[in-house]
Amino acid sequence: MKTKFSLLLIALVLASCSKSKSGFVDTQKLFEEYTEMTEVQDKYNKLSEEIRGELQPKIQAFQIKVDLYQKNAQSMSPSERQAKEQELGALQQEIQQMQQARGGQIQQESQAAVDSVITKVRDFIDTYGEENGYDYIYGKNDSGNILYGKAALDITDEVLKALNTAYSGAPAETPATEVEDTTSAE
Repeated sequence: MKTKFSLLLIALVLASCSKSKSGFVDTQKLFEEYTEMTEVQDKYNKLSEEIRGELQPKIQAFQIKVDLYQKNAQSMSPSERQAKEQELGALQQEIQQMQQARGGQIQQESQAAVDSVITKVRDFIDTYGEENGYDYIYGKNDSGNILYGKAALDITDEVLKALNTAYSGAPAETPATEVEDTTSAE
């Protein structure tokens, strides 16, 4: 009995003394500063601006017709007013449909591209963790997954540098700073 208790005590002490290497990544900073993500966002912002630019002449022409209608509405017969209102309504609906169709297409493409980048980043962090001996890499975000972490455990800059280096195709450098091991009581 005494031997079993001693073995159990030794096993508990050894388990509580096992070291695990942990770190965390500030996901907001990572995605704000990751080159591929900023390029994707810039690309789709530019496309949205181009679409607005393409539609702007139609919108201006529509507004001119509305202003002209409002100016002349008093002198029109009821049937002329009704015909002009139907024409303007159809034109307005056409412009709205064009905006929705093109905007929806850009939004879907943008979301697919962002999702692809997020998947790449997750896969990269998995590989980074394995290659650098981490047992855990946590994500810090506004949702409060990590409310506090020692600054020494924040590996955001190292992961961001490695991620941007991998994206640009340049050879990766070995991280200059080694994150301290933490004792885990799991």
